[in-house]
Amino acid sequence: ISHHISLFCGWLCRCLVVSIECFVMSNVGVPIKLLFEAEGMKISVEMKSGEIYRGLLLTAEDTMNVCLSDVIRTARNGQTSRIASVYLRGSGIRFIALPDLLKNAPIFKKVATMKRKMEESALQRQGGSGGPNKRKRTD
Repeated sequence: ISHHISLFCGWLCRCLVVSIECFVMSNVGVPIKLLFEAEGMKISVEMKSGEIYRGLLLTAEDTMNVCLSDVIRTARNGQTSRIASVYLRGSGIRFIALPDLLKNAPIFKKVATMKRKMEESALQRQGGSGGPNKRKRTD
């Protein structure tokens, strides 16, 4: 019986982890999802302090915390230095420059589909576009 209980507990824990991951992933916005798509690519990060970091994006988090490797750091005065790896806090980031390759990222197709569906439902709520439900002006 204890073997069955431990199997059940293991299964339950895996289900909870999957449920939590699905919940967390569904609540992140498009910019964060795009940042996840850039993992494994070279990016540039400008910090609020004015420093610029350019390197390979190893990991990104929902909070925009990022871990870069093989980094070139450019200080505010223009002085550059090489760093093997760096962890940057998301709240200190001013902006992130992503590769042009991400213009074709799957997330943009999903956004375009969602936008089209929202526009269609808005038109349906308004009574269509010039159909029989539209009121005519009488002058």
